[in-house]
Formats: sequence, C-alpha cells, structure tokens
Amino acid sequence: MRKLQIVLLVSLLVGLLGIVGTVAPQEEIVLDFWNWWGVQREPLMQEIIGPFQEEHPGVTINNVVQGWDRRAEVVLTAMAGGEPPEIMMATRAEIVRFAAEGLIVPITKYVEEDGLDLSAFYPSEIETMWWNGELYSMPMPTAGGETSFYVYNKTLFAEHGLDPENPPATWQELWAASEVLNQRSGNVIDLMAADIGVSGNAFLSWLYTNNGALYSEDLRSVTFNSPEGVETLQWMYDYVQTFYGGVENHIDFMAQTTGESAENPLFQGRQAIQFPNVSIFGHLATFAPDLDYGVALRPYNADNPDARSQGIAPLGFGWGYVIPAGLSPEAERAAYDFVRRITYDMGEDVKGGCWFMQEQARPSPLIACNEDPVFYELNPNWDNVKAALEADIALPIVPPQSQIQSFITEYVDLAMFGELSPQEALDLAAEESQAVLDAYWSSIE
Repeated sequence: MRKLQIVLLVSLLVGLLGIVGTVAPQEEIVLDFWNWWGVQREPLMQEIIGPFQEEHPGVTINNVVQGWDRRAEVVLTAMAGGEPPEIMMATRAEIVRFAAEGLIVPITKYVEEDGLDLSAFYPSEIETMWWNGELYSMPMPTAGGETSFYVYNKTLFAEHGLDPENPPATWQELWAASEVLNQRSGNVIDLMAADIGVSGNAFLSWLYTNNGALYSEDLRSVTFNSPEGVETLQWMYDYVQTFYGGVENHIDFMAQTTGESAENPLFQGRQAIQFPNVSIFGHLATFAPDLDYGVALRPYNADNPDARSQGIAPLGFGWGYVIPAGLSPEAERAAYDFVRRITYDMGEDVKGGCWFMQEQARPSPLIACNEDPVFYELNPNWDNVKAALEADIALPIVPPQSQIQSFITEYVDLAMFGELSPQEALDLAAEESQAVLDAYWSSIE
C-alpha cells in the first residue's frame, strides 16, 4: 500500500512539472511615461511609481520628463511616426485630435470593467476626455481654474481705499477699481491694476463672461464673432488703451516678469490683480508666503443680463494621459492601470493623483479630493477656489482646435495693436476658422 502511494505521488509530481514546463515565463512590461511635470516634481512622481510597481510585479514605469522646447512638434512626430511612448501626458485638444485620427485607444471598456464612477470628477474636467462616444483619458491636474478666478493683493486694496473683502465682481467694478489702483508714468506701468490679458486665449476667457461662445452647440459653426464677442474684444481694447497706454506697454511690463518665481509682479507688489491658473497657490507658498491675498471669481459683464462669472476648461492645457494604439493587450492593460492610479485612485494610503495635487497645494479634478481638510490648512481662500471650479464649463473641442485658436490669436493681436477694429478682426478670424471647421466635417461624412 505504501509503495502504491509513493508511485501515485511521483506520478502526480511528474504531471505537475510537465504542466509547469509548458507555461512560458511572464515577460516584463516596460512602459515609458512621457510627461511635462518638470524635474522639480520628479521626486513626487517617483513616490507614485514606486508603490505602483510593487503592486504590479513585472511592470516597470520609466518616468521620462520632457522639455518644453518644440513640445507640440515632438509629440506629433512621436505619434505620427509610429514610435510613441506607452503612456503620454497630452493636452485636451491633443486628446481629441489623436482620438479622431485613431492614434490612441479608448479606455471605456477598462473603466466599465473596473466600475469607476466618473461623476467623481467635476463635469467640466471629464467631459473633454470623450470623443465620438468613447472615453480616452482621465484628467489630472485640473483644467478648471485656468480662467475662472483671480488672485488679488489685499494690502494694495486697503492702501488705495478699496475694501479688500469685496473685490470686483463685474467688468464695471473692475474698471472702477483699476482707476484707483493703476499707476503709470508715461509709457511705463509702475503699478498694474490688473493684467486682463491681451491674447486670443484672454479674449475667449472674457467672452464666456459675456454670454458668448466659441462654437454652436452642434460644433458645426464658429460663433465667437457674435455681438457678445465684438463687445468683449472692444472692452479689452479700451481697457488696454486706458490703463496700459497700449499693448506695447503691457508687453514691456510683462517682459520683466516671470510667473513661477519671486519675479512675479503680484508677489512684488507691482500688480494688484492677476488671473493665473491653479498652480499659483504652490508658487505663493514658495515665493510669497507672507502675501495677504484673496481669491475671487472672474468678473462678468453686468450690462448683459444673461452674463455670469464662469471659467472655461480647458482653454490651454489641462492634462490627460493617453495610450497609443498598437500595444499588446497586457501592456495596454498595464498602461491603463497606471493612468487610473495617477488620475482616479485616492485614499488614505494611496499615492495617486489626489496626493500629487495636495503636495503642490493645488486642486484636483476629483471633487472628493478637494474636500480634504488639508486644503483649508494650505489655503484660507479654499472655498472660493472650489466655487471657481464648480463654476467652470467645458470648452468645446474639435480635432482642428489648435488651428482655429491660432486664427483667433492672430486676429486678436491685430485688433489689440489697432490695425483692425474688433468687428473686422473677429469676422476675419471667423471666416478662416469656419473654412477649417467645414473641411473637417466634410472629411468624415
């Protein structure tokens, strides 16, 4: 009997060894992750990557920090040339374009399999991650807060007899405050009341506080040359002439400054109001920890009964993370898992997108993340920051977005320099933009 048991045991072991011998060893998955977070944030990203790799044996994430020089060209070359990284940080406009061209894969099936609740994100953040019914990424950091609020120097307000607890809420109040705050010696701006911006993106930011819009609801027509658009650009031009003495003086003033250092004019007391993005809070903590500042929503046109304060997300950047087409199923799933970690996953012991934002004192696209008491400790104006994010709407995006925005920039510049009237500039920009938009829709019909 004992001999029979030994024989059976040996047979079983041989069988098991035979089975094991037929299984190929798992191949290591190496994912290059291109991002533009900069070397100063590299240690934070590595703190996310380390635990992720421990939880996903056989998966290696190469954190490849990219430079800003010729960024758009480098990205397009990599995607179109067939040698993209396995995961890439991309702007919202790039996400829509790459999705329309079939260069990246949707992540809808993975999100559904994992049962993720996309209502965890602000609507303005997640809406621009879709194209043609498929989800292609999840957001981190916010695109919201890019145009919806301003920061102001309470000390300068008080010194000039303005109530620091009641900052301007309308275009008209901003103009009145600027008459008190602004100081100019000829063509030299000594104290800039507010930098309202002079670019095409600044125009779009103000357009949406005058009940204007970039496109029609069906995305088939450009509408920025509406009466609301012309009124907006005229108001910007008049402000620039009145308080800067012309766009050239604004350019000279800004040439002496930089946003991400102690040279920021707001930090130096040479500017009373600034319209930054949410990264400002980390820079304030670093370069101007003693500045007494407030946060308020972007002013709207009180003369337009349909206007209200709102920001548009995303106007410029607002990052997502995309996965190129052509990866193996195993690599694609691993890439998605990492995208999920840096955008969606949060918890007391989870180092993901929420933690990454908190470490920089800037808000997250995840609503629950921004309810963490730590934000109130970092920023006494946190309720106003959340209000700005809640007031944001998603700027519509079409695949030829960058080309259309370049037309707007070109002609807004001509209006700001006085070479064209606001009406002429916007009509010409609309004519060229509409031609591009018509060509796109015709190409896919």
